[in-house]
Amino acid sequence: MPGERILATGASGRLGAVLREHAAMTSRRLACWSGPTTRDPGLRPVEITDPRAVETALAADDPSVVIHAAAVSAAGEAYRDPERARKVNVEATARVADWCVRHHRRLILVSTDLVFDGTGSWRAEDDLARPVMVYGQTKRAAEMVLEGRPGCLSARMSLLYGPTPSARGSFFDQAIASLRSGVPQAFFTDEFRTPLDYATAARVLLMLATTHLIGIVHVGGPERMSRHEHMRQCAIALGIDPTLALPNQSRDVPSAEPRPLDVSLDSSRLLEHLPDLRRPTVRDALAAR
Repeated sequence: MPGERILATGASGRLGAVLREHAAMTSRRLACWSGPTTRDPGLRPVEITDPRAVETALAADDPSVVIHAAAVSAAGEAYRDPERARKVNVEATARVADWCVRHHRRLILVSTDLVFDGTGSWRAEDDLARPVMVYGQTKRAAEMVLEGRPGCLSARMSLLYGPTPSARGSFFDQAIASLRSGVPQAFFTDEFRTPLDYATAARVLLMLATTHLIGIVHVGGPERMSRHEHMRQCAIALGIDPTLALPNQSRDVPSAEPRPLDVSLDSSRLLEHLPDLRRPTVRDALAAR
């Protein structure tokens, strides 16, 4: 899309950092927002829950496309502070969507596979979304804000993994560091996702920015696997002893919220609109880094 001006909110997060990296490599024009305390000169500090701050920053950047990744995205954090999660994940999304609709701009919301209750495999976009976790509930509410609005797309991401330039650590980083040091780690054999590496996820979002696809689209990897098998494959790709990844089940670890067991995504619609998209396997994605 010639002359497009893309804005990425939440650009200091793990996905946002890879978006910045990929945009720079492909010479894409990308304005980037982070929270109000950021000291990174490449990021605009914006309090996403402040209506006036959001309106002022949108007017200043004047994007043609917004990739809205800002969120309370840690499930535990959303559970502990559901009011904050609602303000960030739902109300701020509505605010950005209102601006985009008024100004005839495109909006891509980064959503999640956790809008499903975990009772089925290879979920399609028109399958019933019935989230059981607070985080998934807020993201589903944000999707509903976008329903029927012109130019708006909810991109449901599956489990994202892999290295990123972000300074924010992740479960993946911690687990790989432990395995590298020879410390065994246990992972669930009964929770299934369609994991996708950050680099491919960022590339997909930038590709979707140039399409007219609206509604909902699933963005998952090509393999349905348990968390245990996922970490085994990661270990193999990184030259780590895969036997250090031990099996356990979700019932072995107490959780404040119910955990959906299978939120694997069918990404057929995505591939119909991006037929040249290559989604690497877990081993291939990590071997390429």
